[in-house]
Amino acid sequence: MARFRDLRVKSGYSQEEFRKLYNEKYNRNYTSAAISMIEHGKRMPELGALMDFADFYGVSLDYLLGRTGELDNGQISSQLNCIVENLDNHQESVNNAIENRAELKENLRMLKCLLEQSAVLARRMEKEDNSWYRF
Repeated sequence: MARFRDLRVKSGYSQEEFRKLYNEKYNRNYTSAAISMIEHGKRMPELGALMDFADFYGVSLDYLLGRTGELDNGQISSQLNCIVENLDNHQESVNNAIENRAELKENLRMLKCLLEQSAVLARRMEKEDNSWYRF
């Protein structure tokens, strides 16, 4: 279940941040201990929760469970969109921690724009990848 942890870390969440956002978004009651057990392969979530985890990170169940090795362009696009959505959640906590808020806000705004453009590019690439089989 290393992908659970890898996806969380790549998204920039602590276990506690992830647990809180996940529970709020999907109306779940996971504890930090339960998340840790899932990440270390000592507990397997129920199917509905697995689907929610995959949705949260914008990946397929096969990828989440390690059945496929790479993300396709659609999953990359979905992950980028997820990161963009979650930037707003991080912005408030980061703003409180750093004194130079104006510079931070501008950096986050620019990062959000870059990620949005990357998501657009991933969608275009996905369409090009799928166009070879159309007649």
